[in-house]
Amino acid sequence: MPPEDSGAWLLERLRQQIGLKTLAASRLLDFGCGVRFTQAILNRRIPIQSYTGVDCFAEMIDFLRSTVRDPRFSYVLLDAHHPLYNPKGRPLSNETELPLPLRAFDVVSLFSVITHQNPDDAAFIFTLLRRHTATQGRLLFTCFLDAGIAEFEDRSPDRNGGMCFYNPDFLARLVEGCGWRIVHRAPGEGPLIGDSFVIALA
Repeated sequence: MPPEDSGAWLLERLRQQIGLKTLAASRLLDFGCGVRFTQAILNRRIPIQSYTGVDCFAEMIDFLRSTVRDPRFSYVLLDAHHPLYNPKGRPLSNETELPLPLRAFDVVSLFSVITHQNPDDAAFIFTLLRRHTATQGRLLFTCFLDAGIAEFEDRSPDRNGGMCFYNPDFLARLVEGCGWRIVHRAPGEGPLIGDSFVIALA
């Protein structure tokens, strides 16, 4: 599926799962953004109040900043370490910050992000994004779940975050330990979306 099509499909699933009639009044923070949401919103004219994309891929962020002229869009480079995607980046920690206003985003999305994180880095991400989520906001993330494992398994051949699975109860406790409460859980819809959770500030 072309990026524009998959972006539109995922935005519709995001809207449905969070329970909105439209994204027109939403301030969306997209962590691990890629390009597909930008393409879908612009080319399909999907109404949205604002879109902020965050990613560790510097060349892509530079391209988006220089190419997208719509004032509703902004992009942030987070030079976060990941053994597969950004091996020279800085390790995530509780001191990691985003140059964004606090409590500013009604909708936060992490599509195919937690699927590539170990528990420590997942906790840092959930803690980081909590600071920027509005009081009544919602965060949707996708994940790979396996109730047959004790806690966590990295099933990528090189154990470098390529495919990370969680025990669902363990993941729920991790999320709640970062100051969130679980609002909704949905099964995956392959091939584009894994199991997903909608969470809110506790």
